[in-house]
Amino acid sequence: MIDQQQTNNLCLRWKGKQRRIGITGGIASGKTIIGNFLFQAKQWPILDADSYAHEALSAESTISKQVLLKYGNKILQKSRENEKIINRKELAKLVFRNDVEKKWLEELIHPFVNKRIEEDLEKLKSNSVVILIIPLLFEKNYTNICSEICYIDCHKDRQLSRLKERDNLSPEEANQRIDAQWANSFKKQFADHIINNSNDDETWKLQLKKLYNF
Repeated sequence: MIDQQQTNNLCLRWKGKQRRIGITGGIASGKTIIGNFLFQAKQWPILDADSYAHEALSAESTISKQVLLKYGNKILQKSRENEKIINRKELAKLVFRNDVEKKWLEELIHPFVNKRIEEDLEKLKSNSVVILIIPLLFEKNYTNICSEICYIDCHKDRQLSRLKERDNLSPEEANQRIDAQWANSFKKQFADHIINNSNDDETWKLQLKKLYNF
């Protein structure tokens, strides 16, 4: 899957004074819920890569205009007051069917996400702890900005169930989303901590409380 240099990169960690907790895991594994729980319990600020990706596609942004220029009305949700709004679900369906389109979109959005993470880390440099929720943390080489990585583990059948219900996807579409990421079994070996969220109970809370002493 990856060469030795890439494998070495997955083992890199942030060595600065600030504690940066990277939270990652497969799609629909519960990253946001777990990050929000830690924020409520500890008041640790959260930087969420998905939020920056949404920002990148906001109406009339430079990236949004480029995406609309490429895909046109196929992904246009509506226009209002001279603003063209992207239908994110239709865009996702389009790119997850085609690796070339997915790569094009990622290469457009990820530099923006990187820049926003750097900007907000600078704003939060006086905080002793920061949470970084990054779905593609390993795939996009964010390991070196995290002092530790907490992997949210979830069985694929549970991911499928949650994803179909959350995003109203067909089984085929849900599988496409999961298979677009590296396998859970592969990524887990490079994590510092693993939180199991395969069940519908809240045992993950007990795991977090033990891990972070509260």
